Amino acid sequence: MIRSNRLKLLLIFIAQLFNKRYYSVRIDPIFACNLRCRMCYFSQSRKSESTRFTVEEIDIIAKNTFRNALQVVVGCGAEPTMYKDFIYIIRKAKEADVPSVSVVSNAQLIKYNHLVEMLDAGLDELIISVHGTTKETYERFMVGAKWEKLIEVLDGFNVARVSKVNSKTSLRINYTANPDNCLELLNFFDVFAKYNIATLQVRPVMAIGGEYEQGFNVDNIGEYQKIVVDLKELCNQYNVQLLANIDNPTYSNSGRPNPIVAETYKYISPNNVIDKEFDWLSETYSQYQRRTGWRKKILRKVFFHNKQMATDDLAERYSGRYDVF
Repeated sequence: MIRSNRLKLLLIFIAQLFNKRYYSVRIDPIFACNLRCRMCYFSQSRKSESTRFTVEEIDIIAKNTFRNALQVVVGCGAEPTMYKDFIYIIRKAKEADVPSVSVVSNAQLIKYNHLVEMLDAGLDELIISVHGTTKETYERFMVGAKWEKLIEVLDGFNVARVSKVNSKTSLRINYTANPDNCLELLNFFDVFAKYNIATLQVRPVMAIGGEYEQGFNVDNIGEYQKIVVDLKELCNQYNVQLLANIDNPTYSNSGRPNPIVAETYKYISPNNVIDKEFDWLSETYSQYQRRTGWRKKILRKVFFHNKQMATDDLAERYSGRYDVF
Protein backbone atom coordinates (compact mmCIF):
# COMPACT_ATOMS: atom_id res chain seq x y z
CA MET A 1 0.00 0.00 0.00
CA ILE A 2 3.00 2.29 0.49
CA ARG A 3 4.40 3.43 -2.85
CA SER A 4 7.44 5.43 -1.72
CA ASN A 5 10.63 3.40 -1.30
CA ARG A 6 12.06 6.18 0.84
CA LEU A 7 9.17 5.91 3.27
CA LYS A 8 9.52 2.14 3.30
CA LEU A 9 13.23 2.49 4.11
CA LEU A 10 12.40 4.90 6.91
CA LEU A 11 9.97 2.37 8.38
CA ILE A 12 12.63 -0.34 8.10
CA PHE A 13 15.03 2.00 9.91
CA ILE A 14 12.50 2.50 12.72
CA ALA A 15 11.85 -1.24 12.99
CA GLN A 16 15.58 -1.95 13.28
CA LEU A 17 16.05 0.91 15.76
CA PHE A 18 13.42 -0.55 18.08
CA ASN A 19 14.62 -4.14 17.58
CA LYS A 20 11.44 -5.24 15.80
CA ARG A 21 10.95 -7.95 13.20
CA TYR A 22 11.12 -6.74 9.60
CA TYR A 23 13.00 -9.12 7.33
CA SER A 24 12.65 -12.55 5.75
CA VAL A 25 15.37 -15.18 6.17
CA ARG A 26 15.69 -17.56 3.22
CA ILE A 27 17.96 -20.47 4.06
CA ASP A 28 19.46 -23.26 1.97
CA PRO A 29 21.12 -25.53 4.57
CA ILE A 30 22.72 -27.37 1.64
CA PHE A 31 23.00 -26.17 -1.94
CA ALA A 32 21.95 -29.33 -3.74
CA CYS A 33 18.92 -30.84 -5.45
CA ASN A 34 17.66 -34.34 -6.16
CA LEU A 35 16.00 -33.23 -9.44
CA ARG A 36 17.16 -31.55 -12.62
CA CYS A 37 14.09 -29.49 -13.52
CA ARG A 38 14.46 -28.19 -17.05
CA MET A 39 13.70 -24.57 -16.15
CA CYS A 40 16.15 -24.54 -13.22
CA TYR A 41 19.88 -23.89 -13.17
CA PHE A 42 20.43 -27.36 -11.67
CA SER A 43 19.56 -28.81 -15.08
CA GLN A 44 22.58 -27.28 -16.71
CA SER A 45 24.58 -24.40 -15.25
CA ARG A 46 24.71 -25.09 -11.51
CA LYS A 47 25.96 -28.18 -9.76
CA SER A 48 25.16 -29.54 -6.32
CA GLU A 49 27.65 -28.72 -3.59
CA SER A 50 28.56 -30.99 -0.71
CA THR A 51 29.03 -28.29 1.94
CA ARG A 52 26.25 -28.07 4.50
CA PHE A 53 25.59 -26.57 7.90
CA THR A 54 26.10 -28.62 11.03
CA VAL A 55 23.33 -28.65 13.63
CA GLU A 56 25.59 -26.55 15.87
CA GLU A 57 25.90 -23.95 13.12
CA ILE A 58 22.12 -23.89 12.70
CA ASP A 59 21.88 -23.11 16.43
CA ILE A 60 24.22 -20.15 15.96
CA ILE A 61 22.39 -18.92 12.87
CA ALA A 62 19.07 -19.07 14.72
CA LYS A 63 20.52 -17.22 17.69
CA ASN A 64 22.13 -14.49 15.60
CA THR A 65 19.62 -13.92 12.78
CA PHE A 66 16.13 -15.14 13.71
CA ARG A 67 15.49 -12.53 16.44
CA ASN A 68 14.39 -9.87 13.91
CA ALA A 69 12.88 -12.19 11.33
CA LEU A 70 9.23 -11.93 10.40
CA GLN A 71 9.61 -15.03 8.27
CA VAL A 72 11.94 -17.99 7.83
CA VAL A 73 11.74 -19.93 4.58
CA VAL A 74 13.62 -23.23 4.47
CA GLY A 75 14.56 -23.85 0.85
CA CYS A 76 15.42 -21.10 -1.59
CA GLY A 77 16.75 -22.32 -4.91
CA ALA A 78 17.91 -25.70 -3.57
CA GLU A 79 16.08 -28.72 -2.12
CA PRO A 80 16.00 -28.53 1.70
CA THR A 81 14.91 -32.14 2.25
CA MET A 82 18.37 -33.25 1.11
CA TYR A 83 19.50 -31.89 4.48
CA LYS A 84 18.55 -34.53 7.02
CA ASP A 85 17.95 -32.00 9.81
CA PHE A 86 15.70 -29.65 7.82
CA ILE A 87 12.88 -30.05 10.36
CA TYR A 88 15.29 -28.94 13.09
CA ILE A 89 15.45 -25.53 11.40
CA ILE A 90 11.65 -25.25 11.66
CA ARG A 91 11.88 -25.99 15.38
CA LYS A 92 14.61 -23.41 15.94
CA ALA A 93 12.63 -20.76 14.09
CA LYS A 94 9.54 -21.47 16.20
CA GLU A 95 11.62 -21.43 19.38
CA ALA A 96 12.67 -17.92 18.30
CA ASP A 97 8.96 -17.01 17.91
CA VAL A 98 9.24 -16.34 14.19
CA PRO A 99 5.64 -15.62 13.11
CA SER A 100 5.81 -17.39 9.74
CA VAL A 101 7.89 -20.47 8.91
CA SER A 102 7.72 -22.18 5.51
CA VAL A 103 9.37 -25.05 3.69
CA VAL A 104 9.76 -24.99 -0.10
CA SER A 105 10.23 -28.42 -1.64
CA ASN A 106 9.68 -30.54 -4.72
CA ALA A 107 8.25 -33.10 -2.25
CA GLN A 108 9.97 -36.09 -3.83
CA LEU A 109 11.98 -36.97 -0.73
CA ILE A 110 9.24 -36.24 1.79
CA LYS A 111 7.88 -39.20 3.75
CA TYR A 112 4.74 -39.32 5.83
CA ASN A 113 6.71 -39.12 9.09
CA HIS A 114 8.29 -35.90 7.79
CA LEU A 115 4.83 -34.40 7.31
CA VAL A 116 3.82 -35.31 10.86
CA GLU A 117 7.09 -33.97 12.28
CA MET A 118 6.78 -30.70 10.35
CA LEU A 119 3.29 -30.16 11.71
CA ASP A 120 4.48 -30.99 15.23
CA ALA A 121 7.35 -28.51 14.83
CA GLY A 122 4.87 -25.72 14.08
CA LEU A 123 5.29 -25.28 10.33
CA ASP A 124 3.03 -22.51 9.05
CA GLU A 125 3.20 -23.24 5.32
CA LEU A 126 4.31 -26.08 3.10
CA ILE A 127 5.16 -24.89 -0.40
CA ILE A 128 5.45 -27.50 -3.15
CA SER A 129 6.77 -26.87 -6.64
CA VAL A 130 4.52 -28.30 -9.35
CA HIS A 131 5.12 -27.38 -13.00
CA GLY A 132 2.35 -29.34 -14.70
CA THR A 133 -1.10 -30.73 -13.98
CA THR A 134 -0.64 -33.96 -15.93
CA LYS A 135 1.84 -36.73 -15.32
CA GLU A 136 3.42 -36.21 -18.75
CA THR A 137 4.04 -32.48 -18.36
CA TYR A 138 5.02 -32.69 -14.70
CA GLU A 139 7.67 -35.35 -15.32
CA ARG A 140 8.82 -33.66 -18.53
CA PHE A 141 9.75 -30.43 -16.76
CA MET A 142 10.63 -31.84 -13.33
CA VAL A 143 13.23 -34.32 -14.51
CA GLY A 144 13.69 -37.14 -12.02
CA ALA A 145 10.34 -36.57 -10.28
CA LYS A 146 7.47 -39.04 -10.21
CA TRP A 147 3.87 -37.90 -10.44
CA GLU A 148 2.74 -40.76 -8.20
CA LYS A 149 5.10 -39.59 -5.44
CA LEU A 150 3.70 -36.06 -5.61
CA ILE A 151 0.15 -37.37 -5.20
CA GLU A 152 1.28 -39.65 -2.37
CA VAL A 153 2.73 -36.68 -0.47
CA LEU A 154 -0.34 -34.50 -1.05
CA ASP A 155 -2.64 -37.31 0.10
CA GLY A 156 -0.40 -37.82 3.13
CA PHE A 157 -0.52 -34.13 3.94
CA ASN A 158 -4.31 -34.27 3.95
CA VAL A 159 -4.22 -37.19 6.37
CA ALA A 160 -1.61 -35.56 8.61
CA ARG A 161 -3.58 -32.33 8.84
CA VAL A 162 -6.74 -34.21 9.82
CA SER A 163 -4.87 -36.13 12.51
CA LYS A 164 -3.53 -32.84 13.91
CA VAL A 165 -6.77 -31.19 14.96
CA ASN A 166 -5.09 -27.90 15.89
CA SER A 167 -2.81 -27.75 12.85
CA LYS A 168 -3.11 -24.55 10.86
CA THR A 169 -0.38 -25.45 8.38
CA SER A 170 -1.37 -24.16 4.95
CA LEU A 171 -0.44 -25.52 1.54
CA ARG A 172 0.88 -23.45 -1.35
CA ILE A 173 1.63 -24.62 -4.87
CA ASN A 174 4.33 -22.83 -6.84
CA TYR A 175 3.87 -23.15 -10.58
CA THR A 176 6.54 -21.88 -12.98
CA ALA A 177 4.61 -21.12 -16.17
CA ASN A 178 5.98 -21.30 -19.70
CA PRO A 179 4.40 -21.39 -23.18
CA ASP A 180 4.24 -25.20 -23.05
CA ASN A 181 2.56 -25.68 -19.68
CA CYS A 182 0.51 -22.54 -18.97
CA LEU A 183 -2.67 -23.89 -20.58
CA GLU A 184 -2.72 -26.74 -18.06
CA LEU A 185 -3.34 -24.18 -15.31
CA LEU A 186 -6.98 -24.14 -16.36
CA ASN A 187 -7.18 -27.82 -15.32
CA PHE A 188 -5.45 -27.16 -11.99
CA PHE A 189 -8.48 -27.70 -9.78
CA ASP A 190 -9.54 -30.84 -11.63
CA VAL A 191 -6.48 -32.43 -10.06
CA PHE A 192 -5.71 -30.45 -6.89
CA ALA A 193 -9.06 -29.18 -5.54
CA LYS A 194 -9.23 -31.90 -2.89
CA TYR A 195 -6.01 -30.77 -1.21
CA ASN A 196 -7.44 -27.61 0.37
CA ILE A 197 -4.77 -25.38 -1.15
CA ALA A 198 -4.51 -21.91 0.38
CA THR A 199 -2.31 -20.24 -2.25
CA LEU A 200 -1.40 -20.79 -5.88
CA GLN A 201 1.59 -18.79 -7.06
CA VAL A 202 2.20 -18.53 -10.80
CA ARG A 203 5.65 -17.36 -11.82
CA PRO A 204 6.56 -16.95 -15.51
CA VAL A 205 9.72 -18.79 -16.50
CA MET A 206 12.93 -16.78 -16.22
CA ALA A 207 16.26 -17.31 -17.95
CA ILE A 208 18.41 -18.40 -14.99
CA GLY A 209 20.68 -20.86 -16.75
CA GLY A 210 18.34 -23.78 -17.15
CA GLU A 211 18.04 -26.12 -20.09
CA TYR A 212 14.61 -24.70 -20.94
CA GLU A 213 14.40 -20.91 -21.28
CA GLN A 214 11.45 -20.37 -23.63
CA GLY A 215 9.89 -17.36 -21.97
CA PHE A 216 6.80 -15.45 -23.02
CA ASN A 217 7.01 -12.98 -25.90
CA VAL A 218 4.74 -10.70 -27.93
CA ASP A 219 3.26 -13.72 -29.72
CA ASN A 220 2.01 -15.56 -26.63
CA ILE A 221 1.97 -13.07 -23.75
CA GLY A 222 -1.69 -12.28 -24.42
CA GLU A 223 -2.63 -15.94 -24.09
CA TYR A 224 -0.77 -16.17 -20.78
CA GLN A 225 -2.52 -13.10 -19.40
CA LYS A 226 -5.94 -14.41 -20.47
CA ILE A 227 -5.21 -17.73 -18.75
CA VAL A 228 -4.36 -15.88 -15.54
CA VAL A 229 -7.64 -13.95 -15.73
CA ASP A 230 -9.60 -17.20 -16.17
CA LEU A 231 -7.55 -18.81 -13.41
CA LYS A 232 -8.46 -15.94 -11.10
CA GLU A 233 -12.14 -16.83 -11.46
CA LEU A 234 -11.42 -20.49 -10.71
CA CYS A 235 -9.39 -19.57 -7.64
CA ASN A 236 -12.22 -17.43 -6.38
CA GLN A 237 -14.59 -20.38 -6.72
CA TYR A 238 -12.29 -22.56 -4.62
CA ASN A 239 -11.36 -19.80 -2.14
CA VAL A 240 -7.70 -19.96 -3.14
CA GLN A 241 -5.44 -16.92 -3.07
CA LEU A 242 -3.77 -16.43 -6.45
CA LEU A 243 -0.39 -14.74 -6.72
CA ALA A 244 0.49 -14.10 -10.34
CA ASN A 245 2.94 -11.93 -12.22
CA ILE A 246 0.82 -10.47 -15.00
CA ASP A 247 2.35 -6.99 -15.34
CA ASN A 248 5.82 -8.07 -16.38
CA PRO A 249 5.89 -11.76 -17.39
CA THR A 250 8.84 -11.13 -19.72
CA TYR A 251 10.88 -9.54 -16.90
CA SER A 252 11.72 -6.66 -19.23
CA ASN A 253 12.33 -4.34 -16.28
CA SER A 254 14.07 -6.87 -14.07
CA GLY A 255 17.45 -5.14 -14.23
CA ARG A 256 16.36 -2.30 -11.93
CA PRO A 257 17.27 -2.96 -8.29
CA ASN A 258 14.74 -2.71 -5.52
CA PRO A 259 16.31 -1.26 -2.36
CA ILE A 260 13.54 -2.76 -0.24
CA VAL A 261 14.47 -6.29 -1.30
CA ALA A 262 18.06 -5.77 -0.19
CA GLU A 263 16.94 -4.74 3.29
CA THR A 264 14.18 -7.29 3.84
CA TYR A 265 15.48 -10.40 2.04
CA LYS A 266 18.31 -12.15 3.90
CA TYR A 267 19.75 -15.18 2.15
CA ILE A 268 21.71 -17.81 4.05
CA SER A 269 23.66 -20.76 2.65
CA PRO A 270 26.86 -22.59 3.62
CA ASN A 271 28.70 -20.27 1.22
CA ASN A 272 27.36 -16.98 2.52
CA VAL A 273 25.40 -15.94 5.59
CA ILE A 274 23.66 -12.71 4.55
CA ASP A 275 26.86 -10.78 3.86
CA LYS A 276 30.51 -11.71 3.45
CA GLU A 277 31.50 -9.20 6.15
CA PHE A 278 28.97 -10.55 8.65
CA ASP A 279 30.84 -12.51 11.35
CA TRP A 280 27.80 -14.69 12.02
CA LEU A 281 29.66 -17.07 14.30
CA SER A 282 30.36 -14.39 16.91
CA GLU A 283 27.90 -11.51 16.42
CA THR A 284 24.20 -10.98 15.89
CA TYR A 285 22.97 -9.41 12.70
CA SER A 286 21.96 -6.29 14.65
CA GLN A 287 25.50 -6.02 16.03
CA TYR A 288 26.86 -6.32 12.51
CA GLN A 289 24.57 -3.52 11.36
CA ARG A 290 25.80 -1.23 14.12
CA ARG A 291 29.43 -2.14 13.45
CA THR A 292 29.14 -1.29 9.75
CA GLY A 293 27.16 1.94 10.15
CA TRP A 294 23.95 0.56 8.66
CA ARG A 295 21.72 3.21 10.19
CA LYS A 296 23.65 6.10 8.65
CA LYS A 297 23.60 4.39 5.26
CA ILE A 298 19.84 3.91 5.39
CA LEU A 299 19.20 7.50 6.42
CA ARG A 300 21.29 8.71 3.49
CA LYS A 301 19.10 6.63 1.17
CA VAL A 302 15.99 8.08 2.79
CA PHE A 303 16.97 11.75 2.56
CA PHE A 304 19.33 11.88 -0.42
CA HIS A 305 19.00 10.66 -3.99
CA ASN A 306 21.08 7.56 -4.70
CA LYS A 307 21.94 6.45 -8.20
CA GLN A 308 21.10 2.76 -8.47
CA MET A 309 22.97 0.39 -10.69
CA ALA A 310 21.43 -2.53 -12.53
CA THR A 311 21.45 -5.86 -10.74
CA ASP A 312 21.71 -9.50 -11.72
CA ASP A 313 20.62 -10.73 -8.30
CA LEU A 314 17.91 -13.37 -8.72
CA ALA A 315 16.12 -12.34 -5.55
CA GLU A 316 15.65 -8.86 -6.93
CA ARG A 317 14.75 -10.06 -10.40
CA TYR A 318 12.06 -12.30 -8.93
CA SER A 319 10.72 -9.50 -6.73
CA GLY A 320 8.56 -7.96 -9.46
CA ARG A 321 4.99 -7.19 -8.60
CA TYR A 322 2.70 -10.15 -7.99
CA ASP A 323 -0.97 -9.30 -8.13
CA VAL A 324 -2.92 -10.83 -5.26
CA PHE A 325 -6.39 -12.09 -6.14
